[in-house]
Amino acid sequence: MKHRTIALFGLIALLLSATTGEAALTPEEKQAIAQIRAYNTAFKAIAREVTPSVVTINVTLKAEDMPRRRGFPFPFDFDERPNRRPDRRLQPMPDPQTTGSGIVITADGYILTNHHVAGNADKLTVTFSDNREYDAELVGSDPRTDIAVIKIDAKGLKPATIGKSDAVVIGEWVLAIGAPLNLKSTVTAGIVSAVGRNIGILQNNDSFNIEDFIQTDAAINPGNSGGALVNLNGEVIGVNTAIATSNRSFIGYGFAVPIDLAKKVMDDIIAHGNVKRGYIGISLRTVDAGTAEAFGLDRPKGVLINEVLPNTPAAKANLKEGDIVLSVGGQPVNRSNQLQSLIARKHPGDTVTLAVRRNTEDLTIRVTLGERLPEDIASADDAPEKEEENASVSEIGLTVHDITQTLIEIHGIPENTTGVIVTAVSSEAHTAGFTTGDIIYGVRQSPFQQDIKTVHDFETAVSKLKKGKTAAFSVNRSSSRFFLSLKIPE
Repeated sequence: MKHRTIALFGLIALLLSATTGEAALTPEEKQAIAQIRAYNTAFKAIAREVTPSVVTINVTLKAEDMPRRRGFPFPFDFDERPNRRPDRRLQPMPDPQTTGSGIVITADGYILTNHHVAGNADKLTVTFSDNREYDAELVGSDPRTDIAVIKIDAKGLKPATIGKSDAVVIGEWVLAIGAPLNLKSTVTAGIVSAVGRNIGILQNNDSFNIEDFIQTDAAINPGNSGGALVNLNGEVIGVNTAIATSNRSFIGYGFAVPIDLAKKVMDDIIAHGNVKRGYIGISLRTVDAGTAEAFGLDRPKGVLINEVLPNTPAAKANLKEGDIVLSVGGQPVNRSNQLQSLIARKHPGDTVTLAVRRNTEDLTIRVTLGERLPEDIASADDAPEKEEENASVSEIGLTVHDITQTLIEIHGIPENTTGVIVTAVSSEAHTAGFTTGDIIYGVRQSPFQQDIKTVHDFETAVSKLKKGKTAAFSVNRSSSRFFLSLKIPE
């Protein structure tokens, strides 16, 4: 950012020198000045084109539904300030009046915005850049993506042009348009800093929140929520939603919901009043270098299936724990939230094609999506009774026991749980993510893999692991299943 700013000021200096009669410019300098003028023309044209389609939304909140933040998520909590209450950013704000932004989507008054702007509103008022003002009603909202749709009674509006967020490239110029700090029709410029960000801001006690944000360094502040992030074609590629901040104002980065996801949610809300979201029934983990080695991949790629939930579309399609999903519908996936976002854009009953690596075999698996997570998850098969046995496996830093009735009561382990329980963890294993109470029920180091039901199984498996290479351990923690990677000491 600093180097780009310096370069930009250098080009501006050239432009000034050209207008003040200084020495003749070189061809390279003339070309640079022409580029500045082209950007200037583009920015002016985009602002003129898009600003009439971005509105200011004044919100009066229901007293009982006042949000924990004032009209804007603040995803990162910094602790530089001493004596700061650790939950300060989650305290209720006393003022029930908030301001956000919205994007006109149809000529007859449908407007796209954020759930945290309009989802808890008692009254909504929309103001256009030319000061026209309308009352609005909430059509519907989706906390899982932080998207909402509102409607005004109007005709002949200028809808924004919708782009393709899947085509967004890191480094491309973008403009953020909205009403930051109650300053309506504000335009700021920057670049796409990153894509696919999962920043953990959707705090609605729902484990199926979908975060796949576009990150930008265009200045975004409270009030920009629900406004447009647009490319140099004047197309909306995202809905501005959040900022990274320690002072409730812009300090470098903002985040936008990709328009491909937001539009699917919006279309469902308009058509059905709620979101009909595809569901597959797996828990996921992004493949890191250690996991790639343990599973025999040449490099980190794809998304690892930690667990296939029973009686779900994934189980019916014969997906397996330990499968690595490489693509969805031909689109490569390398982040768990990316796969989640692609599935969420589909509807129940849609069929998706997954490219899957299972051990050393490449498979194509078609999955017909369902609608929601089953409320009841079947328990594991009954495990055989075990005699208590202790095994200290010092070379990998874990002490494990067979699961006994005593340990079941001490650790609150569900009956019929299969595996061995971790009772002590060294610093190296702790760094890898292990903790006491973990249930280890499998281990693999490509091409070797073994189920673990007893301490003897565990010792046998560990003895077969290659020194200096990474192994992946199947772990059950509080009924959540996932893999932990650990490099086996030389």
